[in-house]
Amino acid sequence: MNIVTGLYIYYVIFSTLLGIVLGSFLNVVIYRLPVGRTISKGRSMCMSCGHTLAAKDLVPLFSWLFLKGKCRYCGAPVASRYAKIESLTGLVFLISALTNIDAIVFMISPEPVLIMYALYILLFMITMCMIISAMMIWYDTAKGLPPTAIVSVILSFIAYIMLYVFISESLVNSILIGIARYIGILLAFVFITFLLSKLLKREYSKNDLFLDLTFAGAFSFELILTPVPRSYFVFLPAIIYAVIRSSLRGSKKDKYSGIICFALIMVLQIAVYAYTSIIR
Repeated sequence: MNIVTGLYIYYVIFSTLLGIVLGSFLNVVIYRLPVGRTISKGRSMCMSCGHTLAAKDLVPLFSWLFLKGKCRYCGAPVASRYAKIESLTGLVFLISALTNIDAIVFMISPEPVLIMYALYILLFMITMCMIISAMMIWYDTAKGLPPTAIVSVILSFIAYIMLYVFISESLVNSILIGIARYIGILLAFVFITFLLSKLLKREYSKNDLFLDLTFAGAFSFELILTPVPRSYFVFLPAIIYAVIRSSLRGSKKDKYSGIICFALIMVLQIAVYAYTSIIR
């Protein structure tokens, strides 16, 4: 096995394990953030007996599997959703690694543009963590929270500006163009969803705005490196997203809207990868 193949395997395995570990952290975020608890302090404990969990009880995914979904101390069942979120995050990172496998070349040839590409992948993965947090918080509480929206928008904004800085000879012009186009993407997602909600006579609250901004940041990543016409890839996802969110709003299935839109992002990522692979 040559060094390139070895790096590919390492990259995929590392990305998957990193996703599982971050998924464990997201469980803390999803549980504590909506109720105003800090995510940096406080020990994890069994929700049944209140026993503080040790490090061996908190190994992401594997502790739940080895303990057969039960508390080590009282034997009470531990909700499978924690393991499911860890598995989902690992799967998302695996898909991101496989569909952006070329990012590994920066380890061999650290050119500025390749480092930029690797940083783009990292920013995308962190933004996907925000999406998973946002969709599960929406599922549990029907709340869209500012922290997930702010982080998603900032990270995707950095990625967008970074692209234009690298492809343009004029730093000022590239930054201005990047800002203008990025704002256009955000406005497209929010405005189309807002407009469709009003047409369907559905309420549009600040919770909806925060959730829409979180998803808009993630969708914008799929528009950065794809060679297909920008207008097509901005408005089609925005319209599909708006239809899903607006049609489900106010219904019993509204709590699933974030999950459905998350699945749309992953399908879009795979579609972009397939398209670019075909035209190469």
